[in-house]
Amino acid sequence: MNEPTEAARDSEAERDALHGAKPRSAFRDRMWNIGRDAFKDSIAGIIASIVLIANIVSFGALMFPGALGDGIPVAIWAMLIGSCVGGVWIALRTSLPPLTVGIDSPTGAALVLLSAIIAPAVVAAGETPAAAVQIVMLVFTAATLVSGALLYCVGVFRWGTYCRFVPYFVVGGFLAATGWLLVVGGIRMATGIEPALEPAGPAWTWISTMKLGAAVAAFVVLLAVRRFSKSALAMPAALLAMWLIGVVVLRGVGLSGEQHGWYLPSLGALTAWNPFAAVHATHLTWPIVIALMPQFLAVAIVALVSLITKVASIEVVRQTSGNLDREFRAHGIANLVVPPVGGIACALQTGPSMLLEQAGGATRMSGVASALVLGIVAISHFDLVGLIPVPIIAGLVFYLGYTFFVDALARPYMQRAWEDLLLAILIMLVCIRYGFVIGVLAGVVGACVRFALTYARLGVIRRHATRVLFASNVDRSEEASSYLHESGEAIQLYWLSGYIFFGSSEGLFDRIRGDIDLRPPGTVAYIVVDFAMVPGIDASAVMSLAKLHHFCDRHGIALVYCSLSRRNRAALEQGGFLGDGRHRAFSDLDIGLAWCEDQLIAKQHLDREADVSAFEWWLQQQLGKSVKVADLMAYLERKRTAGSETIYREGELADTVDLVASGNLSVHVSKGGGDLLRVRRITTHTMLGEMGFVRRSVRAATVSSDGPATLFTLTRAELARMRRERPDLANAFDNFIMRTLADRMEAANRAAAALVG
Repeated sequence: MNEPTEAARDSEAERDALHGAKPRSAFRDRMWNIGRDAFKDSIAGIIASIVLIANIVSFGALMFPGALGDGIPVAIWAMLIGSCVGGVWIALRTSLPPLTVGIDSPTGAALVLLSAIIAPAVVAAGETPAAAVQIVMLVFTAATLVSGALLYCVGVFRWGTYCRFVPYFVVGGFLAATGWLLVVGGIRMATGIEPALEPAGPAWTWISTMKLGAAVAAFVVLLAVRRFSKSALAMPAALLAMWLIGVVVLRGVGLSGEQHGWYLPSLGALTAWNPFAAVHATHLTWPIVIALMPQFLAVAIVALVSLITKVASIEVVRQTSGNLDREFRAHGIANLVVPPVGGIACALQTGPSMLLEQAGGATRMSGVASALVLGIVAISHFDLVGLIPVPIIAGLVFYLGYTFFVDALARPYMQRAWEDLLLAILIMLVCIRYGFVIGVLAGVVGACVRFALTYARLGVIRRHATRVLFASNVDRSEEASSYLHESGEAIQLYWLSGYIFFGSSEGLFDRIRGDIDLRPPGTVAYIVVDFAMVPGIDASAVMSLAKLHHFCDRHGIALVYCSLSRRNRAALEQGGFLGDGRHRAFSDLDIGLAWCEDQLIAKQHLDREADVSAFEWWLQQQLGKSVKVADLMAYLERKRTAGSETIYREGELADTVDLVASGNLSVHVSKGGGDLLRVRRITTHTMLGEMGFVRRSVRAATVSSDGPATLFTLTRAELARMRRERPDLANAFDNFIMRTLADRMEAANRAAAALVG
């Protein structure tokens, strides 16, 4: 049969597209990709589950040692089922896929401690070891429910943001300690010997050395695969090859028997755990459960701290960001669901999760595959880890430990962040010696102390300026403005920022006192302190402000508090800072600074009400000696306001420029919704509206008088007539406008420089 021509194929593709069918090649590619990802996820899930099962078996032996050994199969089954059911849910709901789930090491350690407390007490009360096992398992179930409730509530109320305070060196110390403990656990798994400075127990033999050497060789192979191969299937292929070689070699030399110790002990027949049946068969009562509630809460808090740290660790290693509230909700629901089916506490596992990704896990379904493997092992009693030589599992654990150790400490080393590196090592040592929770809490406390010291050195004064550089939004007469500029050292302005607490409050007082002492006595008359960026102050800050208050009283200085929040104002009022007439508080900085300027001007009697003759004298100074002010007055229209009156409104055509002879004016801009915001205040002997007049635009603000005022207005038509009749007078007036604009630009530049500085 002849192959179809290119045109025929194109026609067929067009018909498929017309009928909504996808091209066959695209469908095949999609199915191929799905199958490939499913294969990679399955292989990665099996590899990660091997490490999880080994960890679960270890915790089972710790939970029920000695005479309680019959409880080991029960605990292992419960942990496998809990990790299966909870693992499927968490893998599907996590914000950091792919993830694997197992018994959380800190939470598992807390459960081991609970067992060590409760089981002996139950046996001492006359119960059998079997009954003690059932009661301990019920306690584990209750602790799991409490942990799930706490995690879910934190996630539902979105409190994850408040739990984000985990600095990098704490995460680094946690990861490094995890890596170290994995390496130690791998040595113990391979040799049966606990590494210690003073070894006790089984002696080191040449067989132990061979096992450890084989584990190190497996680790080297995995490390080489990671370094020289980019394929996602490289690690599974290497593990499969090592498994086949190991099985063949051990069978060939006759060391495949369980008695030789080259395989982990068989799980044997696991015992299903039914909490409902145990409730009826034991004597655990509600009063006993309530009495144990503090222990349950302790386990829940351990689970909470552990989850926060593990999420932060995965974010650091993967260089991504997760949703902590989502993780809380997912873990909370998982730990609420698993107890009814016989499971106990479960949580994401950092090491196996990273192994899942490195072993080729393509999607979140790899975490589901890992969880399902745990469930299959529990239900079918399939001895998965018993099929793999111990050195291979130990080498895999070594590989995980090395990865964590390097990822945790390499970053601060490469960045030369020696302080973070040292702190991470210290946190690692604390975690190794006292446990993860103690280490993390110690790290958080240390970070708080470090932050307090750093913040105290930084101080809360963000900017400092004097009236020379920063003026209020009040346009004043040239005489008053010149005096304020010359005497600007009398007003000292401080912008504060951040919470003022015991570490920074004393620095605030020392800084202001030092600035005053540097100037001649009597120079400073006002201290303006802006609290706009201060969310709160503590009792220590109030004490330091009291020192500043008394210091200013002794030197005759007025303290001006600006932009106080309701909370900060209440604290100052309770401290007695606002009760006398010297010290004042204002709603914002501009009003407070303007009040200080008014006080200085009043002392020099520069605030007297101006009359027309004084206005003409001022205007003559602005025009210069080449023209007469009387000639200009002929072109001006005199306006008087009897009270509060709008001069012009925002958005109107700017066809006039006004000269203020007397009175005070306010400038407002609209904020939207009909509300107005006052942005400037204008006093006598100033120009008004020159910007829009020169630009031939509309009014940028609404101007109104605060009371009686006198203005002289020059219209655009009168200015045009002046240019025709008296070009010399028009030129002098133009120079006056340009000089006014330049002066205001210079003042704005000084203010901007003061704010930046």
